[in-house]
Amino acid sequence: MARFEEGRSILCPPLFEGEAYSQWSNVMKYFIQAQDFELWDIIEEGYTEAPKKKKKQMSENDTKAKLNSRAMHILLCGLNEEVFKKVSTCKRAKEIWEKLERLYGKEEKKDGAPSCANLLSSSKVDGVLALNEPEVSSNSYDSNSYSFDELQDAFDELYLEFVTMNSKFKKMISKLEIENDFLLKTKLDFENQNEILKNDLEISKSSNDV
Repeated sequence: MARFEEGRSILCPPLFEGEAYSQWSNVMKYFIQAQDFELWDIIEEGYTEAPKKKKKQMSENDTKAKLNSRAMHILLCGLNEEVFKKVSTCKRAKEIWEKLERLYGKEEKKDGAPSCANLLSSSKVDGVLALNEPEVSSNSYDSNSYSFDELQDAFDELYLEFVTMNSKFKKMISKLEIENDFLLKTKLDFENQNEILKNDLEISKSSNDV
């Protein structure tokens, strides 16, 4: 009977110890989105406090500040002591994420870790997709060949981008539907006003004729 080892905890963020940044960042994105998609929006887009002139603006500032604090808490809990020291002065979750990308993401690219774009354009991916080809030449395993784990990471990255863009498009569609309903209502109001004006004009003509 097969036995399976215990996987990662779904309650604790993945720990980053200064290595395998691309893998950690992908897992952390999923972890944060699983908590709340708005947390990931704060990390990706950041936020700036609006002037506190109205109650509505104050409420929005409070909401964004709370989301930023939650996102920072998750990110900092996912770093070991050495990495934590390098980002401890950041005041925004977006700053932490971008600084980690600068410090560790670029190092991996320098070391030759394949980017998503490189993987998609590589001859190795073409070979994987061409399942009908019975033979694989020995020349396929050159400098562009990648392991299954690397291809899986590239797929995970693409899927994450798809989920993020899908969420944004849904928000945009929802806003457009609201605006469309408002425009339809406005059009109906104009049509009603037009009918009223036409009736008034007819009554005025009839009175003049009399």
